Amino acid sequence: MMNLQRLRTGLGAAALSVALLSTAMAAEPLKLRISGDSPASGLDIVMAQKFADNLKAKLGDGFTFELFHTGALGDEVVHMQQVRTGQIDVYPFGSDIVQLDKSFSVFDMPFLFKDRTVVAKVLDGDIGEKLRVSLRDKAGLEVLAFGEIGFRQITNNVRPITTPADFKGMKIRVPGSPTRVLMFKTLGASPVNMSFSEVYVALQSGTVDGQENPLADIVARSLQEVQKNLAISNHVYTPVTLVMNKAKFDALTPEQKTAVKAAAQEAAAAVREIGAQKDIELIKKLRDEKKITITEIDVETFKKASAPLYDAIGKIAGDDLAKSTLAATK
Repeated sequence: MMNLQRLRTGLGAAALSVALLSTAMAAEPLKLRISGDSPASGLDIVMAQKFADNLKAKLGDGFTFELFHTGALGDEVVHMQQVRTGQIDVYPFGSDIVQLDKSFSVFDMPFLFKDRTVVAKVLDGDIGEKLRVSLRDKAGLEVLAFGEIGFRQITNNVRPITTPADFKGMKIRVPGSPTRVLMFKTLGASPVNMSFSEVYVALQSGTVDGQENPLADIVARSLQEVQKNLAISNHVYTPVTLVMNKAKFDALTPEQKTAVKAAAQEAAAAVREIGAQKDIELIKKLRDEKKITITEIDVETFKKASAPLYDAIGKIAGDDLAKSTLAATK
């Protein structure tokens, strides 16, 4: 009887120790190491900063973070490896996410989105959820929210671009997306893949003739200083895919997971609004400065030249996903 009582006492003490340990672990502050390769003014870094600020407001002393930008920890290729290995916890992906999951190539289907209302419908609906599941399975990354890098425009130093014929002989820098390379080859350009950190010098030296990025990135990296022509094309919309290392996310408490997802979604909503406003402000700024010639493309000519890309990109991203994405934009 005495032995049974001692056993019960021992089991009770052990259970209490486990409970106390669990409470202590739950009480430990969440620490996140966040990094990106853009300048602080880039919308991907703006979203990361807003995410961290939102999470701090929700968790208070229960959250601390480090945030690095302007490639302090490396370029986009280095960051891609770091977030998967846990050297950093959170990273705001742009176009290069297709290197980890080809499903995201659907965003390279040209002229997919007519406006940001359609963008939100797709990102926050079934397509966004399918992409979340896909990235978790294929790359071990948890999508926290989809923000905005924005509608992409084309700059160059050769000639104004209004039709695809104007691309002839033109070397255009593109990010590490095979489907973006395919797009510009189809349109008649000579696409060149290189790290974004190298683009300014490459444009300045003539290594490449042009590049394509949203206005916010063009101005944040001062590319207008080394480019003569800007074509407003809106040919592709690139979201920020804010991700967390899967193992890190899975180790969070339920309360922390809820706070993290809410903070990220609030940041996404905010950065989409900022992106829309920046497009208005920056085009006015560039027109007022009169240092770069601004034209608009002949959209119908570009759409006609782009027609073969839908099937080609669909085969890469997955036919079912491509068809569902196209249907969701209607």
